[in-house]
Amino acid sequence: MKRKTSIWALLGLLCWLSVPTRISAQGDCNKLGAWLWYIEISGFGTHAKLADSLRNIGVKRIYVKVSDGRPNPTVWPELLDKSVVATYASRGLEVWAWSYNYPGNEAEQATALRIAAETGYQGFVVDVETEFDNKPLALRSLFSAFGAQRDWVRSNLPGKSQFSLYCTTWGNPADHKYSIKDIDPFVDGYKPQTYVENWGGIYYTNMAYWIRYGTDEYKQLGATKPVHHIVSTEKGVITPEKINEFFQISGPESSIWVVPGQNTNMALWGNTWKKVNWRMNFCSDTEETQVTDSNTISLFPNPSADLVTIQSTHKVQSVEIFTLQGINVRSAFNEYFSVEGLPAGVYVVKVVTANGAIFVQKFCVLA
Repeated sequence: MKRKTSIWALLGLLCWLSVPTRISAQGDCNKLGAWLWYIEISGFGTHAKLADSLRNIGVKRIYVKVSDGRPNPTVWPELLDKSVVATYASRGLEVWAWSYNYPGNEAEQATALRIAAETGYQGFVVDVETEFDNKPLALRSLFSAFGAQRDWVRSNLPGKSQFSLYCTTWGNPADHKYSIKDIDPFVDGYKPQTYVENWGGIYYTNMAYWIRYGTDEYKQLGATKPVHHIVSTEKGVITPEKINEFFQISGPESSIWVVPGQNTNMALWGNTWKKVNWRMNFCSDTEETQVTDSNTISLFPNPSADLVTIQSTHKVQSVEIFTLQGINVRSAFNEYFSVEGLPAGVYVVKVVTANGAIFVQKFCVLA
């Protein structure tokens, strides 16, 4: 017992000595992305040409479609083509896969995630839309199958222990009677299609309000994982300045649908995409702690292997846990969060309170 106590004390001291801290370097925080449907209609013709163009303007992540329902590499060769992943990765982009999915044949559809991981993709997004409106059992069945494949990848493929599974669907899930609580146990994050340009009117002119409204709606429907919004440029109405505002509000894993091409005007590339600030700095170059008293916010126990309590004089609005490389591994929205299941080591915890205070601290997770 004395030995165990001394280890806890030592780790606690190491964490205490490193408070406050910055989250990471700029390149680690910025994950702004672009979505690709068919390369053949992208206006670029080849993945190499598109990769060069995305790299040159500063895009950090690309989402490549690899499946539609059951995996079919004849139609979607990107699912098995390691050269596609290598092409984008060699230009410094993170390469994620995505699929459109339907009710039924869930286990077979979910094998696309395992295949994509074996091909080299770094994450996977499941796109579910009108076919799942008001179908909570079908949603749970599908995401349970994908979640099982994600867990297998993390346990069995070298270098894939942090492989992520996200869901993209409506920006207004309540209107579609989407049971977010049935998706939440299986995913690591959400990418709502917050297409303010398509919605028009008050949505476009009051973009900040509706992005936050959408995030709150996801939370109210059961989301406990991070929410990263997607903006659309399909109509050619939204300006680069408005996209920059969207990114700043939504955060470092925001993205744009879709790479300009046959179904959109290629002029979007020069008029809009190239003028977006893809190189935004989402990291803190200085201390991020903005509380006036070091006792205003505290975490205990630190270190921990299970539940952690946040003691704060103001209501906790959000909690994010990052690796030292700036990767978000967990989020919460109240005065408690669990580190159970995280690999032992040092992490960064960022707490935001209702009065706008930001508190950043290194935190030790025990095995």
